[in-house]
Parts: sequence; C-alpha cells; structure tokens
Amino acid sequence: MMQQKLSFPATPWGCRLAWSRLVDLGSLNWSSFKQYLDNKYAKCYATSIFEHSIKYYTYLDDVNQIQLVKPTVRNNIINALIALSRYLGNYEEFKREMDSHGIKRVKPDPIATFTRIFSSNAHVGLDKWYSDSIAVLNENERLYLRFMALSGLRAMEGINSFNLIVVMGSKYSTEYYNENTKFLEHFRYPKLFLRNSKNCYVSCVPKSLLDEISNSAKVSYVAIDKRLNRNNLPMKIKQLRSYYATQMRKAGLLSEQIDLMEGRIGKSIFLMHYFKENPKLLSDKIIELLPDLENSLTTAKMEMIIV
Repeated sequence: MMQQKLSFPATPWGCRLAWSRLVDLGSLNWSSFKQYLDNKYAKCYATSIFEHSIKYYTYLDDVNQIQLVKPTVRNNIINALIALSRYLGNYEEFKREMDSHGIKRVKPDPIATFTRIFSSNAHVGLDKWYSDSIAVLNENERLYLRFMALSGLRAMEGINSFNLIVVMGSKYSTEYYNENTKFLEHFRYPKLFLRNSKNCYVSCVPKSLLDEISNSAKVSYVAIDKRLNRNNLPMKIKQLRSYYATQMRKAGLLSEQIDLMEGRIGKSIFLMHYFKENPKLLSDKIIELLPDLENSLTTAKMEMIIV
C-alpha cells in the first residue's frame, strides 16, 4: 500500500474531487502531472492518460479493481496508472502489485479480429454519410473531412496535422511540405506524430487542398462530433481510414506502400523506404489515384467492401 496522504485542491478543470475518492497515494499536483504528460507524450495521448488518471487513480491503491472494468477500456486504465505511478515514483511497487494479482493488458483475439474484418459492414453507406456530413459541417470542418478521406490518417493525427498547417499558414510549404517529393512530412515533428506504437510519417494529398487548409481555421474533433450528433449523424472518420486502405489496394498500391502511408511500420523501416528509395514515384502514383478515391465517396454507389 502506498502510504502518503493525498491533498487535492482542485483539478485543472476547476472542479474539486469528492473526498470519498481520496486515497493514500501521496500529495499530487494535477497541474504538474499534466505538464509532465505534455512534455513526455503527444497531446492527444497525454490528454487520454490524464483523463483516465483523474477517473481511476484510486486503483493504484487497489489494483484488483482493474479486473472489474470492461476489457475495452482496461488497457487505457493500465497505461494511465503506469504513467501516474512513474510520476509518483511508485512504478516498481505498482508493477509488483499487478504481477502478483495476474493483471495484464488485454490482447486482441486474432481469430475475432479476422472474423470482424471479413464480416464488416463498416463501408456500407459511407458515401451517403460523407455527403450528409459535408452538408452540415462548417467550411473548415469540411476541409478536414476531405483531408481525412484523402490521407488515410488516424482521426487525431489528422486534427494535429490540419491545425499545424493552419498555424503555419503559407510557411507550411517549406516547413512541413516537401516540394520535391510531394509529401507532407509529419516525421519532422516527432512529438506530434511519432509515438511508441502508432506513428504517421508522411501523407500525400493534393497541394491545392493543403493551400486551402493553410488559409482556413483550426478544427476540433469534439466540435465536429457534436455537430454531427446534433444532425443525427454518427462519427465515421475511423472508417475513412480503412476505406482509404481498401481503395488504394484495389487500385494497385502495394500493401507495404499502404502501410507506409498509414504509419503501420517501424521507424527503421520507414527510413529505409523513404530515404533510400525514390519517394517521388510513390507520390506521383498516389496523386493519380486520389480523384477516383474521392469520386467513390461523392458520386458512386457504395458496395460491400472487404478490407
């Protein structure tokens, strides 16, 4: 048991935590912990860790509680508690408690994953959703949706990239975009785009779209989600990523090239492919395929697609 008295004044959101939730974990300054996370992780991951720490910090004092939560959120809780225990200097003790109770991260079932992929209806009706969403979103949000459809990025990677271009303005063309290779080079900003397991290195989208984004305004994932919800539309940005991979594969792009574009390779493999080969050949091919990809979302009737 961790035997220091907690003293929580207020969270960074201005609300005090209930006294019934206080446990002997030690005096913790939430603002300092948030700064620690921001310095260590990408913004979206740091936010997730912080929010789960706020909600589940008492589990450090009773690790058995972790086994009672749904498997879908268990890994997020474990990641948050690991970060919090490292900050508190109690990681080794927390790890021993986890090991002694046989608590481990949830690993995906490969058979279940295989079955889900080959029975998925994720892309059915995606064209209608895309058109309906474009109709209700603000101008900058419509640009973001198009950016996501043509880049294959994860949702928060797209938010970070979009907003970075907005902040840079016209400077993005030299500080973020490579005119020779025609790639948007995320790897120049590792804190934003390179994480322990999920990375994005480069994206290839029309320069005209990037120019429009540079003259636009920042977007918020939460704001987009709320606007879609008010119009009775679900959030399907995740499906755009899988749809991108499906369509590019059908159009002739190699699986390895798609993995490169969607960040599903290690850093060393990326360095080998991007810097030792001719990336211009790949970007030219992708740019050539993008109009058909976009047309399939805006004009063609969606069919049942197997990824």
